Amino acid sequence: MAAVVGAGAWGTALATAFSRGGYCVNLWTRQARVVASIRDRRRNSAYLSDVQLPDGLTATTDLACALRGAEVVVMAVPSSALRVIARRIGPLLPADVPVLFASKGLELGSGAFMTEVAEAVFAGRLVGVLTGPGFAAEVTRGEPTVLTLAMAALSGQKTVGRGAREFAETFKARLASGGISVAVTDDVVGAQVGGALKNVIAIACGMAAGRGFGENARAAIITRGFEDMRKLAVALGGRAETLLGSCGAGDVFLTCASSQSRNYRLGVALARGDEPPAGVVEGINTAEAVRMLEQDADIDLRLPPVIRALWAHEISPEQALERLLGVD
Repeated sequence: MAAVVGAGAWGTALATAFSRGGYCVNLWTRQARVVASIRDRRRNSAYLSDVQLPDGLTATTDLACALRGAEVVVMAVPSSALRVIARRIGPLLPADVPVLFASKGLELGSGAFMTEVAEAVFAGRLVGVLTGPGFAAEVTRGEPTVLTLAMAALSGQKTVGRGAREFAETFKARLASGGISVAVTDDVVGAQVGGALKNVIAIACGMAAGRGFGENARAAIITRGFEDMRKLAVALGGRAETLLGSCGAGDVFLTCASSQSRNYRLGVALARGDEPPAGVVEGINTAEAVRMLEQDADIDLRLPPVIRALWAHEISPEQALERLLGVD
């Protein structure tokens, strides 16, 4: 049994992949209409209305019911809501049930990584991050996808990690049956820096596209954004080579090269002066939250300060792109 907390597009996609991988899946959502749609029509009418969901997936608004009997819990809620919902989950879950976080970004206000939030709320529990490139509709349809599972306990330096390797191998095998290949690492810092900053890079790439710039400009922004990722990861104790995997380079390529990305579409809208897309766009929160990490690590990043200034209306799109693409 697997519990997926959060029935947005990504949570629904992961729940579908887990179901194909042999898990019975409980999907939790606040929205009664989503539960009714999945129960009656086998579709998530709010997010993935054109995709048929498997029979082994059930949905509920009752969090305790969703968690009952779970072997693993996956959190797929926006990073801004993560701590609040994690606190609700803690008392409802046995201490030996691992919790994975599929949310990308940093906690606004604290600059904390998702695993830092997890370790504060779930002291002593096995936790990890499931991250990497994946458009929800493709995952739901069972198209090939490669994600990264990052767990600090895999380093063997924590007593909580005694069963981490066994869990990771079992989880990896189950998801392979669901169309998802999983790369495993103990570098939770590198994996999370990649998953967070790729959204900021995508906004910048969308801005270039919105101004009619070509692939040269996108390549330049990605190059400079990737250097931001490397600089931040290393400064915080992560490994640069982690960013060459699906959680870094793979996620950047997917998010920065397609209009399916909300962050990319936001960049296009900002450059054109259009209305931003509805819903939470993680790249904006990340650009703000990473400010604290820049200060603590005493490093200067290139892309986040520009996105912050643009979002605050301190500079124009033209000035933002000049700073992003200008000579160092």
